[in-house]
Amino acid sequence: MGVVLLNRARKRVRLTPAGQQLLQAVAMGFGHIATVTEDLRRERRGRALTVATSLAFSAFWLMPRLPAFHAAYPALELRLSTSDSEADWYTEDVDVAVVFGPQAGSGWLSEVLFGDQVIAVCRPDYFGARGLPQTVTGLQEETLLQIESPYLSWVSWPDWFARNAAPLRRDPRGPRFNNYTIAIQAALDGQGIALGWRRLVAPQLGDGRLIQVTPGSVTPDDDYVLLIPKPAGEDRRIRAFQNWILGEARRDWS
Repeated sequence: MGVVLLNRARKRVRLTPAGQQLLQAVAMGFGHIATVTEDLRRERRGRALTVATSLAFSAFWLMPRLPAFHAAYPALELRLSTSDSEADWYTEDVDVAVVFGPQAGSGWLSEVLFGDQVIAVCRPDYFGARGLPQTVTGLQEETLLQIESPYLSWVSWPDWFARNAAPLRRDPRGPRFNNYTIAIQAALDGQGIALGWRRLVAPQLGDGRLIQVTPGSVTPDDDYVLLIPKPAGEDRRIRAFQNWILGEARRDWS
């Protein structure tokens, strides 16, 4: 450029005034590039339909069905936002949410997808030569995989035994998890008995990777619910997803 940008003196290098001016211009250029890049990302997210739900519902129920959704709506891009924190389901970036709990309050439209049953499940070879226990009470001495959940509607082992007329005689014995998906994986690995939500573990029950240990079950008071913000109720993307997931839920009942 015909301009001195650096001065070297005694093994030190310093920018000249012209060099400082050029550095500021380059920094501004990179800052502008970062801003434009983020704007483009927001624009792409704006075209996608953001679906918020729990990690368990996403992994066990929604993900296996998404190829059918993409086949039916190839032009509609989905963005899954998975979290076990309810606060993350009600942000302005969320277009629809699938939650387990009471129906929505003001500001949201809600449709019930389905209820569920909670059953005791384990790997088929877990009991080995001992054979399956003949009663619900017989499970109390086994390794029970426990899930620590913040949800009031969650069913714990003490709840499950009490509602099957077999109150626990002592605290359940077994490892604790703060994630349902990991607890079910532990059951698949033969580490103990887990409380499986029947609709979520239906594939594993169907292909024999898990079995129901006893006939005992608990039906929670709440349901899986589709939530839609009221101002967005006429959005064609949301209507498409709503019609699709309601159809999948009806097939789940049949």
